Amino acid sequence: MIYGRLSIFYQDFCWGDLFYLLGSSFAWSLVFSLIIMIIWELFELTTKIIEPSVNVFFDILIGLAGFILSALVYYYWALTFDWSLNIAILILTLTIALWGLIDFWQRGYR
Repeated sequence: MIYGRLSIFYQDFCWGDLFYLLGSSFAWSLVFSLIIMIIWELFELTTKIIEPSVNVFFDILIGLAGFILSALVYYYWALTFDWSLNIAILILTLTIALWGLIDFWQRGYR
C-alpha cells in the first residue's frame, strides 16, 4: 500500500511545516512530531488495526523522513514558507489518506 506510506510521509512533512510556522525550535518540533507518530500507532493498536511490528517501525521511520525533509527546507535551507505549496501538500495528504481509508473499508478490515 504505497499510498499509506506516502500519506505518512506527507503528514509528517505537514507537522514539520506547522511547528516551523508556530515558531517552534527544531528540537521541540522533532519531539512533538515523534510523540504524534507514536500516539497514532497506539491509536491504531487500540482500534484493532493490527499491523506487524516491522510495519509500525517503518511507519515511524517514513514519518520521520517526511519531518526531516520539512526541517531541511525550513530550518536549514531557510526557504520562505510557501502557503500554496503547503496547502497543495495538505490536500494531497488528505486525498491519499482518504483513498487508503476507502480501500481499508472496502476490504473489510477490522
